[in-house]
Amino acid sequence: MKRILSVVLSVLIIASCALLFASCGEKEDDDVPKGMKLASGENAAYKFFVPSTWQSDVKSGATTAYYSITDTSSVSVMVFSMEHSDDDVSTWWKSFLLDFNNVYEDFELVSEEESELDGEAAERYVFLGTLSHKDEKTGETEKETFKFMQTCAVKRASLSAPEVYVVTYTSSPESYDSHIEEVEKMIGEFRFK
Repeated sequence: MKRILSVVLSVLIIASCALLFASCGEKEDDDVPKGMKLASGENAAYKFFVPSTWQSDVKSGATTAYYSITDTSSVSVMVFSMEHSDDDVSTWWKSFLLDFNNVYEDFELVSEEESELDGEAAERYVFLGTLSHKDEKTGETEKETFKFMQTCAVKRASLSAPEVYVVTYTSSPESYDSHIEEVEKMIGEFRFK
């Protein structure tokens, strides 16, 4: 009888440990919002979730996701170090615009408003820009206009320079509204580590 009781107790202890370890392994999946997947790499200083139907990529040094091959609407997360400890989003935005205008033509600011990124104060900019390129077959210059929405927040670490986290949604003006709800959910689920 003692031997049977010992075997039963051993089995119960092993089963309890297995359940405990299994639940620890599943904890990470519980953090992923329903219908979404983790798109950011494990070395990123944030967690970025995208709809499970979107294609994601972390190979480029930034986290990116796009809707499909036929509709290349995309969202990316990039992190930039700020030069001065007292720099803010508007300082970064002004320097970004200089670089943007070197690549894109016809810049048009559509809106600017306060926003939030994982509880941090943020700025949101919606704007248009046009890329020109020569068609290889015809030699003619073609123009393509894009609509962007950037949500930018500065995160200050105690010993390092502040960093600006930039979530950028890029789309054709025609497709922009069809994905805005999904993009808002991505931004709403963004988490700093």
